[in-house]
Amino acid sequence: MTPRPTISLIVITRDEQELIGQCLASASFCDELIVVDSNSTDRTVEIASSLGAKVFDEPFTDYVRQKQIALDHATSEWVLLLDADEQATHDLGVEIVRTISAPNAADGYRIRRVLYHLGHYYTRPIYRDRPVRLFRRDRGHIGGVDPHDKVIIGGRVDRLASPILHFSYRDIADHVATINRFSTRGAAEIEPSAFAAVQMFTHAVWRFFNFYVVRGGFLDGGRGLYAAMTAAFYVFLKYAKAYERRLKALHPR
Repeated sequence: MTPRPTISLIVITRDEQELIGQCLASASFCDELIVVDSNSTDRTVEIASSLGAKVFDEPFTDYVRQKQIALDHATSEWVLLLDADEQATHDLGVEIVRTISAPNAADGYRIRRVLYHLGHYYTRPIYRDRPVRLFRRDRGHIGGVDPHDKVIIGGRVDRLASPILHFSYRDIADHVATINRFSTRGAAEIEPSAFAAVQMFTHAVWRFFNFYVVRGGFLDGGRGLYAAMTAAFYVFLKYAKAYERRLKALHPR
């Protein structure tokens, strides 16, 4: 019997002791666990090592570079990329093993992420998040614009049916802190124009309408309203910070 292709899990971490154990345990079907850690001060490294992960220390610069470093350490034929706050479901593990063992396997696979927040799994398309997370190691690399990294595949990309579970925020305060951090990084990638002040409003309004109406957030009641409002707030902050940078350039102190 021909052995199935091997799989490396890659994860980047920094102070993720609350979730890294569940993340790694959920990928027990993988042959190799790779963790690239950025100077954690908690038990992240200890927990990862105890579960058999190969842990590499690397100072953090940006998400794209950090995940590429993790990919560079992988040695298996296939790579599964998870964030520390994500978990592969049992059905996903079974589907991955079956899929990569097929003779007509694609070069990469998109996997739906299901966010869990406020005691609720957002299974509706309000979060239409289906990134490439499984791919042949020799056909993919990490690209995108920080903080929104993505896997770029040189070949055919297909979809898997089973999801990744995403436990992104401990509470609303943690969500707001994440929005603040990511909007700062997002603003740094924007070249502010004379319309930056207008974009604060128009882009945020469109994001709210898109999440709440187009994607059906209203069907999730108060939680859907919350999701749409926070999505709009992120966009507002990103353009507000770009606008602030423009003002400082025009009126230096």
